Order: sequence, then structure tokens, then C-alpha cells
Amino acid sequence: MKLNLGAGLNIKEGWVNVDFIPDNGADIIHNLEEFPYPFKDNSVDEILMDNVLEHLEDTIKVMKELYRISKPNALITIIVPHYSGCMAFGHLTHKRFFGSGSFKNFEEDHWERYTDFSFKVLENKLIWLDCRNWFWIRPIKKVIDWIINVNPFMSERFLAYPLGGFDHIKFKLNVIKEFAEHHNQVQKEEKK
Repeated sequence: MKLNLGAGLNIKEGWVNVDFIPDNGADIIHNLEEFPYPFKDNSVDEILMDNVLEHLEDTIKVMKELYRISKPNALITIIVPHYSGCMAFGHLTHKRFFGSGSFKNFEEDHWERYTDFSFKVLENKLIWLDCRNWFWIRPIKKVIDWIINVNPFMSERFLAYPLGGFDHIKFKLNVIKEFAEHHNQVQKEEKK
């Protein structure tokens, strides 16, 4: 099963489209702030959240729910505003913004973990001028997108503001279930 969570008007054929607004054509009406989501454990192969996560109150709780419903090795694509972009602060319902390291805390070997579940970051792509598709800017955008993604961390530090900010950042995550099971088993044994 493929889920398009927070679909809004972006209804995707071949996906289960989920939104809390009934008039947009979603297949399932559900508020993503309400837990649990109406899906079984380990039932989803792929999840898309395109400009949704920044509107939700508790990112870690949402990520835990995505983990619960995902099959092992499921793919999760998350597109969110970059903290340097003008629309990060320009939308009244945005609750948080993201940078290139935002999902590193979910990796198995990260020094600063907050959870007992894991994702592997497969892609971390900065997007410059995402909302502008003027024909004359496309070649410039292509070059700048390539440059800023050679090293996203350094680009954030030294290029974000001189370039006028990055509009979005796109993450692709792989759901790692084996680590969590092993981690939980080790914790249980340590408590004995």
C-alpha cells in the first residue's frame, strides 16, 4: 500500500490519499494529529508527506506512527520548508522548519537519539526556488541545486542566505525495523 498523507489537492492515482478535508477527494478522511492512524502495523510500503509535517504539532510522535504502520524497508518521502526559505515563516500554520540534519537523530548510530525506532536517511536534498518555475530561471536553478547539494551542511552554513534561502528540503527515509527489535530486546535484558 502507498499512502499520500495530507494529500490536500494533490490526489495521486494508485495511492491511498489521506486528508482531513472531506471535499478534496481524499480516499480516507483523517486528521494526522489524531493517533493512531487508521492503518495496521507493518502494512505500508511507501509514504509521501509533501508539505505536511511542518503543520503538525509533534514531529517525533508522527514519525513513530509512520514507523508503526510501515513495513520493514518501506520508503518515506518527506518534503518540508527549509528554515532559510521565505515561506518557512510566511505561512501562519507552520509549526516548525527543517534543516539538512533534521532526521539524523533517527539513524541507528547517531550520537543523539530520542527514540527507540530508526530510519536511514537515503536522500537529503536542498531545493532552491522551488515555487518559481519561470523559463529563464530553470537553467540557473539546475546549476544552483547541484552546487548546494554537493554538501548540504556547508551550503546551509555559507550559501543559504546569500542565495536568498532554500525553499524546501526533501528527505527520503528507509524504515529500519531490525534495529528497533534488537534495541528493545537489549533494554529488556538490561532491566533484568
